[in-house]
Amino acid sequence: MTNAVEPTFTLAQMIGVIGGITAIGAFIAWIMKPFQRLDKLETRVDDLEEARKERKETDQYIMSALNALVNHMIDGNGISELKKVRDEYQQQIIKHHQ
Repeated sequence: MTNAVEPTFTLAQMIGVIGGITAIGAFIAWIMKPFQRLDKLETRVDDLEEARKERKETDQYIMSALNALVNHMIDGNGISELKKVRDEYQQQIIKHHQ
C-alpha cells in the first residue's frame, strides 16, 4: 500500500480552465471596447471645445483690430487705440505659439 498522490487536475482540465480564462478575458475586452471608444470621443470633444474657445478669442482680437482700423480711416485719429489693439494682438499670438 503506497500513499501516491493523484493529480487533482488532468492536462485536459487545465487546458479547459486556461481556455475559459482566455474566453472571459476576451469577453471583457469586447464589453469594454465601446467604453474605450467613448473615452476617445470625449477627449476629441474636449479638444474641439478648446480649439473653438481659442478661435473665438482670436476672432474677438481680429474684430477689435478691424474696428480700430475703420475708425482710424474715418477720422484719422485713434493711433493710441491702434497701438493698444496691436499690443493685445501680439500678446495673443505669443500666447498661442508658446
